[in-house]
Amino acid sequence: MPDRSLNDSWSATARGLHWLMALLIVMQAVGGWVIKDMDSSPLKADAMTAHKSLGITLLLLLIIRLLWRWTHPAPPPPDGSKPWEVLAARLSHIALYLLMVAVPLSGWLSASTSIVPWKLWWLLPWPRIAVPSKDLHEIAEALHEGLIWAMALVLAAHVAAALYHHLVKRDPTLRRMLRGSA
Repeated sequence: MPDRSLNDSWSATARGLHWLMALLIVMQAVGGWVIKDMDSSPLKADAMTAHKSLGITLLLLLIIRLLWRWTHPAPPPPDGSKPWEVLAARLSHIALYLLMVAVPLSGWLSASTSIVPWKLWWLLPWPRIAVPSKDLHEIAEALHEGLIWAMALVLAAHVAAALYHHLVKRDPTLRRMLRGSA
């Protein structure tokens, strides 16, 4: 008889993509915050190239993650989950996925509207999705920053919910994403 606990957990691939992207998103946020306060210099230009490249890399990883998720459905909610908890989890995951698309796309728009061309990881010239424009660049930067703050709020709620499930409800929600077993 197959082990039912394996069907109630996230796969190693799903867990790996989750934690890799979580780490890279935190690195991206810290890097962006530091870069914003840097004076113009070759070091800042290189830091911006790394920031833009990591943003595009995260977008590409998200595509892989979405394809994996499409072909490998999420495990069922833990036993005893309330309907409002299941709905809240689904809505927060939808919000996170939308923001993981919107944040790098808004960054790409911001980079595109700048007069400065750039290469992905210093190697591949990256296409523009808009023409350079100072006015549009300011709007794109504001949009990018607003979406980052929205993502920070949703991520904070996501982490708080995981900790609530682990520390208060003592259900397997967090353990399933940490080690794959309920």
